[in-house]
This record gives sequence, structure tokens and C-alpha cells, in this order.
Amino acid sequence: MDLLSSGNAPFLIALLLLLFIGVLETLAVFLGASLSSHFDAAIDSHPDITLGENVFAQGLSWLHIGRLPLLIIIVLFLGGFSLSGLILQWLAGGELPVWLAVIVAFIVAVFSVRWCGRGIARYLPRDESSAVSTDSFIGRMAIMTGATATAGSPAEARLTDEHGRTHYILIEPDEADAAFVRGAKVLVTARISGSRFSGSANPWPDLL
Repeated sequence: MDLLSSGNAPFLIALLLLLFIGVLETLAVFLGASLSSHFDAAIDSHPDITLGENVFAQGLSWLHIGRLPLLIIIVLFLGGFSLSGLILQWLAGGELPVWLAVIVAFIVAVFSVRWCGRGIARYLPRDESSAVSTDSFIGRMAIMTGATATAGSPAEARLTDEHGRTHYILIEPDEADAAFVRGAKVLVTARISGSRFSGSANPWPDLL
């Protein structure tokens, strides 16, 4: 079987995307940011997504969305999809129709997320009440972890919620002439949209 044949195209693309995500996450870590944290911020800003009683919410919960870092789920899916698809085409001698191979690989990928995710979740800290609204971040102290933030140009910051869980947000000064440098402590004062907030310099530098 020719690895670069058209029948393997969807699975090779998924494999390349998996490698690309790995490179991006590595670069982000060296730059003091985290690709995974931005994915999780999107989930944390909508806790109702995985806490509902409808079929959609139950399906997301079945896939551990909201329990595992979203980047891990994406990696598990892409890995399961690409590897199962390539193995399937290899066993079939590359003669399996692409659409059929994609359907089978998709099903395998979904179950790989379920089964592998369950195993990974056992080694991650559990917090049954960790899903919180981002509005609860207002009034909390955050530490700048990214580049310098100015008005209209937010940068990444880290804060801890009432459950002790760490979140990464984007924050900018609420004053036009202010700037937050890396390592500065910032009081979150308002939510602009999603995981983007505004804040002010630590008003109690002698205490916090």
C-alpha cells in the first residue's frame, strides 16, 4: 500500500494537524503561554454546555468534555482517527473506499476519546464543582504570564477560582495609559467578552 495514496489523505491530514498542534503548544510554553488554556477558557466561560440535561450535553459529558483539558481530547481524537484509518487501509490493501474508511475511523476515534480519556482522567485532579462562570473571576487577583498588556491589547494572565482551579484569561488595563507587565498582579474588574477581561493594578501591593 502506498502511504501517500489518496485513500490515506484524510488520515495523513489528521496526523499532520496533530503534529502541528504539538509544535504550537511547545512554542506557546516557551513563550509563557498555553494553547490548552485558551481552549479550556472557552469551555469554562460556558459551564452550562456540559452541565445540562439534554442529549447534546450528555454526549459531551460522555466524551469527558469539561472534565479533561480540551486539547487532550482533540489530540486523542486526531490520534485515534489517523492511526485507525491508516491501519484500516493497510489491512485492506488500500482498496477500501475513502468515505467508508473515514466513517469507521471516526467511530474508532470517538471511542478512543471515551476509553483513553477515562484512563487519563484517573490521574488528573478531580473537582466535582470546578465548572464556574467567568463572571465569578471579577474581583479576583490575577498574575500576568504573557507579554505586556495595554488598553485594547490584552495579554495572558493566570488566576485561581474559588475551587482552587487555575484558569488562564486575557486581560487588559481599564485605563488608557496603564500597562501590565509580566509578573504583575492585577485585580480583575470587568468581563469584556468570553475569556477577555479588563483590570486594574493591584490596589493592595503591601498585602497581596
